[in-house]
Order: sequence, then C-alpha cells, then structure tokens
Amino acid sequence: MKYLIGIDGGGTRSRLLACDEKGNVLGRCVGKSTNIESNSCEVVKAHLEELIERFCSQSGQRIADCLALCLGTAGVDTEQSLQTVKKIVEEMKLPCPAYVMNDAEIALAAQTMGEPGVLLISGTGSIGFAVNAAGEQWRVGGYGYLVGDEGSAYWLARKAISAALCAHDGIGPETLLTELIHAKLGVSRADEVVDFVYRKNKSDIAKLAPQVVIAFEQGDEMAAAIMEDAAKHLSHMALALGNRLAMQKEAYLLVFAGGFFLNTPWMMKRVAAKVLAEFPLWQPVLLSNPAESGAVYLAAKRAGVRMGAIGLEKAV
Repeated sequence: MKYLIGIDGGGTRSRLLACDEKGNVLGRCVGKSTNIESNSCEVVKAHLEELIERFCSQSGQRIADCLALCLGTAGVDTEQSLQTVKKIVEEMKLPCPAYVMNDAEIALAAQTMGEPGVLLISGTGSIGFAVNAAGEQWRVGGYGYLVGDEGSAYWLARKAISAALCAHDGIGPETLLTELIHAKLGVSRADEVVDFVYRKNKSDIAKLAPQVVIAFEQGDEMAAAIMEDAAKHLSHMALALGNRLAMQKEAYLLVFAGGFFLNTPWMMKRVAAKVLAEFPLWQPVLLSNPAESGAVYLAAKRAGVRMGAIGLEKAV
C-alpha cells in the first residue's frame, strides 16, 4: 500500500503520522527530539531513524512503499539550519522524496489542509508564518527569547518580573504582579525572584505568564499594559504577513496556535479584532489538528497526490 509520512519534530519529542492516499491513518508513533539546536547531527539522524523504524515495526508497513515524507522540525530557523537538517535526511538514504521545513509551516497546513493561510503562534516563544494564494511564503519573528519572541508566554513573564522588581525598587508603580509572582514561586523577597530567573530556563520562566493574566483579570494596571502590549506585537506580526504577501482581497484562515493562545481566550479575541480591522475577510480559528497532519498534507502536495481530509478520529 502506498502512503505518506508526516513528522512533527519538537524540542522534546517527535510525532509521526502515516496516511494512505485517501487520508486513512495507517500508523502513529512518538519518538525523541529532532531539534538541531539542542542535538548533534548524529543524534538527530539516530532519532529520525529510530522513529521511522518504530513506525514500520508497529504498523507492518514498508518504508519502500512511502511516496513522500515531510519533516517539520523545531530548530530550523535559518537557511544554515535548514540545510543542515536537509543533509541529515539525505544521509538517511530514504527510498522516497523527503522535505524539510520549519514546524510553523506544518502547523499552518494542519488547519488549512495544505492550503494558503496565516499562522500566529504564542507559546513559550512566538512566530508568524503565512502562505498566499500564489504560493508565496513569509515568516516573521521566531528569533528566540534573547532578541525576540514578543507576545509569547516567556516575554509576558519577563515583563511581569521586571515590573515587580521596579515596584520593589520604587522605580515603578505598585502592582499585584509582585504578590502573585512571590506566591507562585513560594518566595517572599525580590532577590529570591532574581535567583529563580538566573537558575531556571526560559520554559520555567514562561510558566509565570498565567500570573499576568490573573492580575489583568483583577484590574491591575501594569498587567493590563503588558497584555495590551503583547496583543499589539502579535497583531503587528499578522498584519506584516498580510501586507508583505498582499493578502487583503481574499479570505484566509488566521490560525492561532500555542499554549498561551489556547489558555488565554482574551488574547486571541483581542489580536483577532485588531487584525480583522484591516483584513476583514480573514477567518480566525484556533489550531485544532496535530501538526504532523499538516506534514502529511504537504508531503502529499509535494508528491502530486490529491488527498482528502485525514481521518484522525478513526485512528487507533
């Protein structure tokens, strides 16, 4: 049986989905990270090979029957990193065409079934990606927490910590954020917050973002300013994509993805309102399909296969 493989390569784990030409799911499995930023080339290759071998073993399918494979992976943020991962995949000597891209591209395709659209991600980090009707692509953001990731959970948490420290020093206004951050961390002093920041990683810091939402909902002015600033940054990303790709005159899905959007309905609604004021034909939706399904759609598209909707609800 001929089939297609899509892989969502994350920073923690990778997910593989295989479907036949009609969209029937033939197998799914989970493997280790394929992020080239946190793994060596040798490790990424080993993890990919292990994932594919596991799929074949579990499903009984032969890799020789695969029509095309698409890998959308974290860590492919520059041309150099893209070429590095492409070389790794080439060295695997797969019997089918294999395509490599950023994980934002497959996330968009998951919701649009491989068709054009706009994607905004706000999770630990942030990024925007779009494809127009002519097939032109553009990306904004995704530059990492040191120089970018505006509007992300990490960015909000960092802003909140700064506001709390400024309040402690008497530089900035008093804010409920101070109390909420102390309570969340189980500390009582500002220097303990600083210790936390420099001992933990960005994911740990990003987990403080819900405290900003709580303070905002309780009427804290500083939290409200941070939330509004985040909405501004995220909406500007979408607007930049639309203007760059001349997407004003057609209806496109505006797909919201990432844990912060998922857990903060206000942010999605606020950003959508700002974007729709300039692009009224766009249709806001929350990403509801797994990214690996987008990789399958794109594998099919590259292979010239006309595939219908993937039957994820029928998958075992």
